Amino acid sequence: MEKVSILWALVRRDYALQYAGSFLGISWMFLQNLVLISLYALVFLVLNLKNPSTQEDFTAYLLTGLLYWIPIQELLVRGTGILTDNRSLLKRSSLGIDLFLWIPYVQFLIHSLVTSIPVFFYLAYSGKLNLSGVFIGYLILIFSGLYLMLLLHYLSRLNILLKDISPLIRLVSQLIFWGIPVLYYPTGYLKEWNRLNPFTIPLDIFRTSVIPGYTPQFDWIQILPFLFFFFLVYLLAKRKFQSVILDHL
Repeated sequence: MEKVSILWALVRRDYALQYAGSFLGISWMFLQNLVLISLYALVFLVLNLKNPSTQEDFTAYLLTGLLYWIPIQELLVRGTGILTDNRSLLKRSSLGIDLFLWIPYVQFLIHSLVTSIPVFFYLAYSGKLNLSGVFIGYLILIFSGLYLMLLLHYLSRLNILLKDISPLIRLVSQLIFWGIPVLYYPTGYLKEWNRLNPFTIPLDIFRTSVIPGYTPQFDWIQILPFLFFFFLVYLLAKRKFQSVILDHL
């Protein structure tokens, strides 16, 4: 419990540093997420920039894709730079590196929950939400964050060694975004390309949980190679990078 209270204090401190002097404070993060979802919805739904045959179910498809991806992208970018941003505090304290890595994960859980509330309310009002699957959907988000954390143990340490790889990670996050079927249906060659993306299967499971009558588009067992690779990367970070990182802080 002591570590949990320390972690929560670190999360609050990180929020305070990120949004110090901001007019809306932390509310800006949630407003930004909702505005981004609304803009995509405007373009792809209101302006009809989509496949006309998907008129009935594309709303739920689009909104659940954005709801899944936006917090994941935030976790990827924030998690990569969390150790570098707290370098001075890490040097002065004996809390250890791993505790700081959980800061962006806790923020990911908060952002996912708060952002999902208006989206789920809208889908429920429209009759496009599987109410019994909402809890499972939250669990999928939780495990997706843990899945990404395996990789962030490596990327956050690499960020210290290479000074700052945040711009590269932001670019990669955009490539990942367009490589998963968030804004489009997976068909033909594009579907084969989607299979190579480590977040395609978690997104497909999430949609299956929360969209009524949704038919899975992929074989879920295809996530196992990615999970195995992420776990190997995690072991590499823990065993090979630990002593090196402490010398570079």
